[in-house]
Amino acid sequence: MTAGPGASPDVVTGSIRLLAERGWEATTVDQLAQAAGVSRATFFRRYGSKEDIVFADHAATLRRLEELLARTDQDPATVLRTGVLLVFRHHLDHRERTLARHALLRQVPQLRDRELITSHRYERVFRAWLRTALPPGPHRETLATALSAAAVAVHNAALRAWLRAPGTDPTEELDARTARLARTLIAGLGNGGGGAHGGEGRAAADLRPHGGPGGAAAPGAAGGPAVVVTVLDPGAGTEEVLAAVRAALETAPGTRG
Repeated sequence: MTAGPGASPDVVTGSIRLLAERGWEATTVDQLAQAAGVSRATFFRRYGSKEDIVFADHAATLRRLEELLARTDQDPATVLRTGVLLVFRHHLDHRERTLARHALLRQVPQLRDRELITSHRYERVFRAWLRTALPPGPHRETLATALSAAAVAVHNAALRAWLRAPGTDPTEELDARTARLARTLIAGLGNGGGGAHGGEGRAAADLRPHGGPGGAAAPGAAGGPAVVVTVLDPGAGTEEVLAAVRAALETAPGTRG
């Protein structure tokens, strides 16, 4: 963007801050355009509606994530961790924008639907990549869906924790929890990753979606991996997510010896 006179150095951040400070209904597109140093028509062409600009920065982050996934040849578990951290750092590296958006979302409930849509876009990107990155087998789709949804949930839980205490940097903790998540789901749904072969980096590469080594069903499994569903409160923390997944896997029919 070529900024006009008086434009904010970060139009997205400036617009979100203005909306949060002046109020969603009270702030007009004309005021946003003026703050950005562009005409109303140019603002609409570059940023869309008021709702669009609140989440405009995510388009670039989604592209970065897609590029990361497209060019890597590392194992899926490692890349999943890298991708989750890429998205998380997007929020922490733009602290003012993230905090202003959080304040705005608390004021404007209708924006939360758009927030959910944005979150699902990340999930779809991860899932589409995992469908081809995971070893082939009848349970690859299930594992891709579970890993992508759980990774986004753990990321969102870490982000909520940071928003409550923005003076902290939970990046390392998020990385460790994402690694545990990958091991847990791969071991539970893949019957061959994670602890069975040792090492986080080899977990997904060693995954046998058909069952144990050689494609045989793991001992105690009734016809292969079990699909489980767990329901959590929207405010559940990362440890609660992991504990619920582990508990669901342990109690699912056919997963005990």
